[in-house]
Amino acid sequence: MLSSKKRIKIIKAKYGRKPIGAKKVYRLLKRSIRKRRPISVIRLGDVMAKLLARHNIKSLKSVSKFLGIKLPPSRKLLKKIDRSVRSAHIVGLSHYKGSARLIRAYMRKTKWRPPVVTDSFINDRLYEGGYLRRLLRRYRVALVGRAAPEAAERLKGRGYRIPLTVSLDHARELRRAQSVLRRHRKKYDLVFVGGGVPGRILCTRVAKKVRRSAVEIGHMMDAFSHPHAWSKKGDNRKVFKKRWLRKLKKHKR
Repeated sequence: MLSSKKRIKIIKAKYGRKPIGAKKVYRLLKRSIRKRRPISVIRLGDVMAKLLARHNIKSLKSVSKFLGIKLPPSRKLLKKIDRSVRSAHIVGLSHYKGSARLIRAYMRKTKWRPPVVTDSFINDRLYEGGYLRRLLRRYRVALVGRAAPEAAERLKGRGYRIPLTVSLDHARELRRAQSVLRRHRKKYDLVFVGGGVPGRILCTRVAKKVRRSAVEIGHMMDAFSHPHAWSKKGDNRKVFKKRWLRKLKKHKR
């Protein structure tokens, strides 16, 4: 993986926008909670780029269960993805050549300009910089996603308050997850979501309809679940992705 500085330089060159860093995202989240003006933070990587641009979506078929969507995606689902992305307050943009090309094409076609941009690896940067843990110490944080129950158990064992945990394995569970979050909204101040493609949709819905700030942290939910395994050298994203694919395949049987 390229260094943060190199990624930022590439993103600035490809999109003509200077991305904000983890510290700034952290400050904006704190301000949103203090002023009760919810914001959503989501990321656009390879998968989201293909879905937004409607490009080579069939290449995602082998990992569709991991992504939490059914392929080919329905028009209804694609519209939900479009709405969620265009209503996000802070958007992490990919620095990879192919993904950046698709995202730029989508921006031109829809005339969409994200209010604030950051690095698509902002979740890693928030985790590595200790900002996610600061938020967990400072606020009541609800966890949403496939790995949320394990993450909650691990974090509670370390003294963190986790007032609410909600599973989210597939897009068909979006309505239920949103309903649970709405029903218990007084119990938490902020939401961390690690739910694949549905997670992006849920984040913006939480900010807009549940009136709580939400951050799509992706694989960092796995890092909270298994911190020692995550800290090992190598591409931990691929390692954990393979773990989930094996689990999902076994569960399907």
